[in-house]
Amino acid sequence: MFDKRSRTAWTRGLVATGAAAAAVLTMTPAQAVEGATAKDSFQFTAKLDIGGERSCSAALVDEQWLITAASCFADNPAQDFKVPAGAPKLKTTATVGRTDLTRDNGAVLDVVQLVPRDDRDLVLAKLAKPVTGITPVAIAGNAPIQGEELRVSGYGRTKTEWVPDLLHYASFTVGSVKGASIGLTGKEADAVICQGDTGGPAFRDAGGRQELVGVNSRSWQGGCLGTDPAETRKSALDTRVDDLGDWIAGTTGRLPLDQTIVASGDYNGDGVVDLYTVNGSRELSVWVGKKAGRFAAPRLLTGDWNYTETVSADFDGDGVTDLIARDAKTNNLYRWPGNKNGVFGRPVPVTTNNWVYTQMVAGDFNGDGKVDLIAVDSDKTLWVWSGKGDGSFSAKQEVTTKNWFYTQTVAADFNGDGVTDLAARDAKSNNLLRWNGNKNGAFSAASTLTSDWSFTQTTAGDFTGDGKADLIAKDEGAAAPYMWLWNGRGNGQFAAKVKLSEGS
Repeated sequence: MFDKRSRTAWTRGLVATGAAAAAVLTMTPAQAVEGATAKDSFQFTAKLDIGGERSCSAALVDEQWLITAASCFADNPAQDFKVPAGAPKLKTTATVGRTDLTRDNGAVLDVVQLVPRDDRDLVLAKLAKPVTGITPVAIAGNAPIQGEELRVSGYGRTKTEWVPDLLHYASFTVGSVKGASIGLTGKEADAVICQGDTGGPAFRDAGGRQELVGVNSRSWQGGCLGTDPAETRKSALDTRVDDLGDWIAGTTGRLPLDQTIVASGDYNGDGVVDLYTVNGSRELSVWVGKKAGRFAAPRLLTGDWNYTETVSADFDGDGVTDLIARDAKTNNLYRWPGNKNGVFGRPVPVTTNNWVYTQMVAGDFNGDGKVDLIAVDSDKTLWVWSGKGDGSFSAKQEVTTKNWFYTQTVAADFNGDGVTDLAARDAKSNNLLRWNGNKNGAFSAASTLTSDWSFTQTTAGDFTGDGKADLIAKDEGAAAPYMWLWNGRGNGQFAAKVKLSEGS
């Protein structure tokens, strides 16, 4: 596929096409010389303008992050792809969601931060703000295999166009997989990765779902406009990303330091718990969990969220998560049925009997497979309402009598026995305690998880996707607020805290 010269000579051969500044991108990724135009497909593909001197392609992997080749930003990419972290040296703009550059749809945003990988030609680029209305491409979880077909998209040159207005794509075959690199060969004679395609995505179709496998790094560009006609080689080399899911999630993840966490639950049914937050304008948003305790950009659900005691679970047994919350004005309790399209139906009254309870949590506390509610009244009595599995509940039953002197009550199966447990902070000692749930709706005596729990907004759920309940909490004691994650071990204990995000 490639000749066996030294890396330096091989690199010069790949990038040797033409004029200086623009030639930086000859090591290009993606587009085919005569590949089909994408029309409105593959809108996650972005076009980068770097200082008005270079053009590259990229892929949206998060609402506020692109992935592309680090060599796009290198001073001399023919020699080295290393770039410093931080703001790009040259002003860089990204056009996202605009497969026809003559139109005005999609978004044009500045790139404000680069996070490079040291071990390969790859960089994450943060946009000035999240992109809405465009679905990021998923990161593949399986390595490419020899002979596999991948599609490659980009805004690079074609055989006849120097600066195309349309996004193109073509099919390529994986010829080799070695370390962090993927060798590609076009399936058709005119499929080749040209200048301007560097950084573009190589992805597989997994049942209609596009999964990002690699990013274009270098190509011989045989047949591309501006390439020496004597150059006939069309093979290319891409950088793998399928093995970087945790790094990508860890870099792009964020937490709502400027908002209040009001609930947690598996909003989209992917097995990872998501967060619901309310901002100062009373807008309710969901932050979809992405494993490793990371979250996608918030999705606005509704404004005017004048409700308290919000909890999330499948209360009606249809397999879709619902919301329950208390109207702050009337003290009525309502349920919003979840729909499979990611929205909620109109509120249904749960009770109109002056719901004046606080610290409400949801879980299967009696082991019958139906979601129950627990809350505290003004006398510090803890009550449980057993769920009937249809969105309604039985009459309340007392759990403790006038001695729930605890705050930040959360619920999850911390010890892995299939019954929901409780955890809460002792308001007097500041210790964090745990009560193991029993299948009769009662709880064991409290055990201490940790002392000096000086955190707020404590929230429980499986935020890492490993099937074990974790904790997230906010530390507001420092000059800048922090969000921390405690990974659950599945036995009622937790690993040391890990910082998730930091405010300013």
